[in-house]
Amino acid sequence: MQGTMGKALIGERQLEQFREQGFFVTEPAFEAHELAAMVSEFDRLHAECIQAAEATGDAKRIRFARQRPFVGEAHLKSATIAAFAKAPVYLEACAKLIGPDADLYYNQVVIKPPEEGLAFGWHQDSGYGITEPLAYITCWTAIGRTTLENGCVWVIPGSHKRGLLRHERGPESLDAVLDDEAGAIPVELEAGQVAIFSSLTLHKSGPNRSKQPRRGYVPQYHVPRVKLTETGALTGDQVPVLRGGRAVG
Repeated sequence: MQGTMGKALIGERQLEQFREQGFFVTEPAFEAHELAAMVSEFDRLHAECIQAAEATGDAKRIRFARQRPFVGEAHLKSATIAAFAKAPVYLEACAKLIGPDADLYYNQVVIKPPEEGLAFGWHQDSGYGITEPLAYITCWTAIGRTTLENGCVWVIPGSHKRGLLRHERGPESLDAVLDDEAGAIPVELEAGQVAIFSSLTLHKSGPNRSKQPRRGYVPQYHVPRVKLTETGALTGDQVPVLRGGRAVG
């Protein structure tokens, strides 16, 4: 993996953009062979996802498995992904945006299959579970090139400053309630680039109209032993990645 904890991958200009706009994009942070290994794992997990859905006979679950699969807790399903989640670019983002102690909070494989991959509506990641502290970081990683045609992520710069918006459960997703999407911009990425944004930054993604799958790996990082505000219960993957500024494991 490119970079080490001693060689900066994230500069002050990017940190300032994060503070002001709620996101920034890194240079490619992974080697071609690392991305190829992830593609193999994505394809395996997608096939298993479809097989499991078909075994239930649930039409909605089968549709999502085929058209908008999400595989959560991916680190438990793949040693390759578990190692990838501790890449230098993520550890540096944790050190500079969370602090010297950080955990993998959640991680998932996201795929938009060719020509039929579904869109996903506007939301804030914090809308899925209110924690204390509230904000954490999402590292949307392009395993392959992501474009307008294949359903790249869109963001509304500066929307993290609005605080947590109300979200409502729609027929297919949890969507933020907002008056408009003025200022929204697409975030197209080359393979290996990472879009790092606040869990309060509004984002969505479009459908995949291309003939190739769009693959993204999305690890999120938070303070250790984070709890849900409503219940006080520990939540998330709870995998230590930094302690005292040093990589764990």
